[in-house]
Amino acid sequence: MATTFKRTLGATLVGLTCAAGAQADNPIITERFTADPAALVHDGRVYLYVGHDEATEEGDFFVLKEWNIYSSDNLEDWTLEGAVPRTIFEWAEHDSAWASQATEHDGKFYWYTTVRMPEPEDGEGMGGYTLGVAVSDDPVTGWKDALGEPMLDPNETEPAEHMIEHSHSWDDIDPTVFVDHDGQAYLYWGNSHLYYAKLKDNMIEFDGEIHRVDIEGMPGTFTEAPWIHEHEGMYYLTFAMNYPEELAYAMSDSPAGPWEYKGKLMEVIEDSGTSHQAILKYEGKQYFIYHTAALPTGGNFRRSVSMEHLRYNADGTIKKLTPTASGITHAAQALQSFADTDHYLRYGSDEAVSATGLEAEDHYNFKWHVKALVEQGGNTVSFQPETRPGYYLVAEDGEASIVEHDGTDAFARNATFEQVSGLADGDWSSFRSIENKDHYLMVKDGELILGNPDSAAERKAATFQVTPTE
Repeated sequence: MATTFKRTLGATLVGLTCAAGAQADNPIITERFTADPAALVHDGRVYLYVGHDEATEEGDFFVLKEWNIYSSDNLEDWTLEGAVPRTIFEWAEHDSAWASQATEHDGKFYWYTTVRMPEPEDGEGMGGYTLGVAVSDDPVTGWKDALGEPMLDPNETEPAEHMIEHSHSWDDIDPTVFVDHDGQAYLYWGNSHLYYAKLKDNMIEFDGEIHRVDIEGMPGTFTEAPWIHEHEGMYYLTFAMNYPEELAYAMSDSPAGPWEYKGKLMEVIEDSGTSHQAILKYEGKQYFIYHTAALPTGGNFRRSVSMEHLRYNADGTIKKLTPTASGITHAAQALQSFADTDHYLRYGSDEAVSATGLEAEDHYNFKWHVKALVEQGGNTVSFQPETRPGYYLVAEDGEASIVEHDGTDAFARNATFEQVSGLADGDWSSFRSIENKDHYLMVKDGELILGNPDSAAERKAATFQVTPTE
C-alpha cells in the first residue's frame, strides 16, 4: 500500500511579512535516508527512483538493500509507492542496490541498476560491481531481471589502477540511459573511467563495442554519476568530479560526444563526500535533483535527496547551483536588525552569526529558511541557514550559534524560539528561547548573542524583522 508523506505549511507567524514556518523543502524525502536519485515522467506523474541508505549512524560503508520508488504530481507531496529489493537480481550479492536509472521506451519500462557480482569461482579475473537491467510494464510494480545475468562482466572493462589491488572493481557503476530523437538509446556509466555503449532496440543488450570517454578540458578527474540530457539541440553530460565530489558538466552536439568541459554545477556537499544528480523536465520547467547529508544524523552513508531549479544562460551553459534549505517552493528570508536597519544577520562556515551590511557580491549567506522545529502555540520559529541545510541557529549554554541537528528532541527545543512583539517596536519582532524565557536573540558588537535586554539600547538590539530576500 502506498504511504503518503506530505510537507504541510505551518501556521503563519504573527508579524512576519510573508508566510514563514513552512516545512523545510529540502530534503524532499524526510522519513528515511535516500540517495542517488533518478526520475522519469509518466502520464503526468513524476516517478523518483532512489537508493535507500540503511547504514547505522556509526557505519563506515554503504548499506543499500533496496531501491525505493516515490511519485508526485506537484513535486511537493511525495508518495512512497514501493520498494524493490536487490535480490531481484539473483546472481548478485551483498547490500549493493547502488545508483540506478529507469526509462520508458515503446510502452515498457527499463531499469538500469548497479549491483555487485561475486568473484569468479576459478579465481580468474575480478568480481565487482556491474550493471543489471530489469523490465516491467509499469513504472512501480512487476520488475523482473531482463537478462538473468549482468549486462557486462567487470573484466570486460579496464578498472582504474587504484582498484587493481582489490579483489573487486567498481568502475562499472552508476548507469544513465538516454534515448535520442531518432530512437537510438545510449548507456553511460563508470567510476574513475567513463564508458558508453549503444543499446539494441530491445534495450537490454549492447549494440557494438564499449567506448571509453575522455572529457576535453576537465580540470580534475572524472569520478562517477554520469547523467545525459538534451536541451534545445545541445547534449549535456553532468557528472561527479574529484573527491570529495564536485558536480560538473560538459556539452556536445551529439549524445556520443566528443564532450567539452564547461564548468562546475555544484561545490562539495557539506558532510557528504559523494554527490549524485539527476535532471528532470516537468511541466515545462527543469529541475536538478541531488543528495545531501542534511537530515538529522546524516552523513556519508546516510544521505537525503533534495531538489533545485535548473536554469540556463543565454549561450546554453548552465547556471551554477547552490544547495538550499528552501528548495523549489519557498523563498528564503533575511533577518534585518532594528538597531541598524542596514545590517542583516549573516552566517559562515563556522558557528558564529554576525550582523553587518550587505555587499553587492552577497548572494546567500544572509538568507535563512524559517520553520518551527517545535510547534508551540503557533508562534514559534527556527532558523536554518539557507545554504547549510541540516544546521540551525541554537540557544544553548547561554550562547547563540550554528549547530548541526543531532536528531534529538533537546536539540529541536534549543533551536526553537518564541516570536513575540518587538521589544523596541511592536511592528517588528523579538525572539526568545523557549527553554529560557529570559534569553533573547540580540546583537552586541556586531555579533549575535543571547541576552536579557534591559536598557532601551538592548531592546533595540533584540528587535528584528523577517523579510523576503527576493
